[in-house]
Amino acid sequence: MVSLIKNQLLKHLSIYTKNLSSDKINLSTFRGEGELSNLELDERVLTELLELPSWLRLTSAWCNHVSFRISWTKLKSVPITLTLDEVRITIETCNPMTRDAGGGGSGSPAAAALPQVPQGKYSFIHKVVDGITIVVNTVNVNFVSAAFTASVQMSRIRVESKTPKWANADLRMTRLKDAQKGIILIFKELSWQTVRIEASSTQDKSLTPLRLLTNHARCRITIRKRLADCSLLASRLVLILDDLLWVLTDSQLKAALHFVDSLSGLIKAATHATQKTKAARKMQTLPEYKAQVEQQQNRLSESAHTTTAQRMFNAFDVRETSYHFFSQRIDLHLCDDEGDGRSSYPDLDKGGALQVSVTAFQVDYYPYHLAKSDRSHWAKYKEASVAPALWLKESLNAFREAVLNLSQPNRPATHAPLERSTPASPVMLNPSLLSSQLGGSASNGSSTPTAAAAAGSGSASASSQMSQAAQQRQTLENLAKLMSSCVILRIEDFTLYRVTTSGKKAMPKEFVSAQHKRKSKSSGDKDRYSFPAEMPIIHAEYTYFYYPGDFVFPLPPSKIFVHVNPIQVHFDLGSILWLNSFGLNLHESLMRTSVGSQATLQQQQSSQQQQHSARGSIASNGSYGTQMAALNVEQEPNLMYMDVKVEAIMPRVVMEAALDAPNQKDRPKTMQIQVSRFALTNIREMGSSRADLAQALHSLQEGSLVFGSGFPSVDGDMCIVTDRILSHVAASDVSMMSPMSPSGGQQLPRSASTQYLSRYVMWLEPRDVWCIKLDPVWVDFLGARSLGPNKSIPFVDAVPITLWLHAGSAQAQLDLGKSATASMESMGLAPLPPLQPCNPFLSDEDVRVGASPPAPAAPDRTADVHAIAHISNLVSLQIDHYQLLFLLRLAEELNEMSTFLNLDAERILQKQNEQKSIIFGCVVPQIEVTLVMPSPTPG
Repeated sequence: MVSLIKNQLLKHLSIYTKNLSSDKINLSTFRGEGELSNLELDERVLTELLELPSWLRLTSAWCNHVSFRISWTKLKSVPITLTLDEVRITIETCNPMTRDAGGGGSGSPAAAALPQVPQGKYSFIHKVVDGITIVVNTVNVNFVSAAFTASVQMSRIRVESKTPKWANADLRMTRLKDAQKGIILIFKELSWQTVRIEASSTQDKSLTPLRLLTNHARCRITIRKRLADCSLLASRLVLILDDLLWVLTDSQLKAALHFVDSLSGLIKAATHATQKTKAARKMQTLPEYKAQVEQQQNRLSESAHTTTAQRMFNAFDVRETSYHFFSQRIDLHLCDDEGDGRSSYPDLDKGGALQVSVTAFQVDYYPYHLAKSDRSHWAKYKEASVAPALWLKESLNAFREAVLNLSQPNRPATHAPLERSTPASPVMLNPSLLSSQLGGSASNGSSTPTAAAAAGSGSASASSQMSQAAQQRQTLENLAKLMSSCVILRIEDFTLYRVTTSGKKAMPKEFVSAQHKRKSKSSGDKDRYSFPAEMPIIHAEYTYFYYPGDFVFPLPPSKIFVHVNPIQVHFDLGSILWLNSFGLNLHESLMRTSVGSQATLQQQQSSQQQQHSARGSIASNGSYGTQMAALNVEQEPNLMYMDVKVEAIMPRVVMEAALDAPNQKDRPKTMQIQVSRFALTNIREMGSSRADLAQALHSLQEGSLVFGSGFPSVDGDMCIVTDRILSHVAASDVSMMSPMSPSGGQQLPRSASTQYLSRYVMWLEPRDVWCIKLDPVWVDFLGARSLGPNKSIPFVDAVPITLWLHAGSAQAQLDLGKSATASMESMGLAPLPPLQPCNPFLSDEDVRVGASPPAPAAPDRTADVHAIAHISNLVSLQIDHYQLLFLLRLAEELNEMSTFLNLDAERILQKQNEQKSIIFGCVVPQIEVTLVMPSPTPG
């Protein structure tokens, strides 16, 4: 009996091992116990079995001792226990194509050697396997890459089954089954005692090794399987860490960013390929993705007929795959090393440290979410009350209408425009030319859905007879396949403390705080403004859109939304200078590292281009050449092209007096700048449209100093309003690919219409003009002893301010023009002639110089940043003598800060004579200043 079982174990386990023999197996059949020793695992089979990312390859795996215990009479309630003593694993990075060809792909010998999972209904043997408990004493993982090596040591690892509420119980209570849906849920928990991570660079020996030590942590995994064939449908993984304390120097932070940068290219390429492949499989084979919309429609009817077991199943159901991270408290200490990276400020010559405390830090990642489906099943996500969800829904509706208008130029408008603005679709198509181009011959290798339909028709007459309803149905079907990958960051509370130095051993004070649970009533803005306790201080979302597989259709831009609830910022000179020098030193190191990595990347690209040119000469007329041309056209315009929106509710900036004046009882101690709502965006929408920008420029025209050439202006002054901002107001900066009429002497190529519905056809409106709204802002003084510490004295009454920002350097404008011209030329279109709008803010002499023939290079009239403020209301100020003294001392401190900021930037970045410039223009329509005189009567 024992020999028979040994032979069966050898038969099954020999697939996963290299050196397994019968003498290494010690088995006791009646007691249900067994032991295996000195197992060398097959790395190729494990790589495929563990489904490692395509950029990782397992090179060796070894285990010294394995024991197992089986309770034969209690298999239904007691799990099988598998105990491993020590496991050593070596993993290295690799090219995804190399691993697929060598032994990690689905067609490799390693994949063929894997035992096939028995197809059929979920049975008793599956319950036993899913309920196995695994205990590992020690795991040592060595990670090898081209840029660094790392070691990970984990101790006391345990994988066991849990109840839906994550408690220990009978094995039969660790599963939930819905026979009506044919789905079963399995709950597993992975926990470990300690983790020690150490990484060191192999390229730059000067970088300090990176070390991280974490205490007890657990990972809760919910697995969703189909009962019919035991296939995995979805899973939810939640990583929960206990309190985390991490001390980082700037050199260690440089090393960490260097390690991330070295892996980012491999991870990005592999993630994009894997994400699209899995999304295509989920869209085509998994019914729950097709049923998500149906579930939304039938949710009310289903809830009325569900049983208690079904309601419990629905409460813990996993409708889509997601990954989560949560830590109750994170304390991060940043320290600067000795060297040129420190600030030249005298108080910081011996260095400093900055502490960041974060409470309830949570990250959620949903990689496969249908863009049109709701988010009601997301954990702790209230879609109806979350501003990012509402904004995303409005943006997708606008994108849907824009694509319909783009594919159907004759489509009537859904509603009348509410304001003067550019059309929703920045691409203007000629209906007659579009219909004729749809009938033209398309390239054989085109993968655009609309182009494929037109090519299949074969003639212009057939495509012209296509009804508008059919076009709309096809467009809506394509848009229904749009998927999104969303990352959500939530922080319940955080505090950034002021810089502490070795010479001052005092309790750290707050620099940026958002705490709402305080003993003092003077602080705690969340309680002051009656915000809900469960509302996080920071809620940020990043959404990326894609289509499954190689499907090509217009994509909306990526979107970033950040919502910040009341925070308080204290002005501290030392902290600002320390952060500036710390950031500049880090930036300079990263730029130096990226230059070296770019040189290596260019060498690799040149060798790849030589290979491509050799193969392209052979298949220049075949499908390969067409695919390469399509890849060039489909190149993403800009990595940083995205819609950004930041909102902050009731932020407050507190500026304290540097010196105390005890003999002046009317002198304030602090000045508070408060904003009811702060908004920052780079998209044109209601409140930040081109009409609002035109109104701001119109207000500037009311001031004679803005465009006047007399005193105090001198020759060579920089221009406040540039041609760039004027072209943005007129919407002439949109990369409009208007087809030239035949009478104009130019005509689009016959295949140009196939590019209008490419992935990035809607990414034509620039995103470099930013709008900041302070609605409204007011300033108060506090701390005068004659009135009390908490009594506020108004300084500036509430006034709304709108600020427009854009980069005005000539190099930035040149790069913008080159990118637009290159994108149009790559699509086979003739670039539009340069637009030269009439700038009313330039003098007549400047206009004549600009219209004259080319002359020697004139000095640049633009600054690095141009800012235009628009104030439409009366600005009212009240000030007395002691408040003026406070402002004068504050101005001295600001001047000192500006001086040291410039000195540190020149010294750390080693860029002499490169002064940064900013131009600020504003016309205040009315201003009222009230001078408060002291009372002649004492008291």
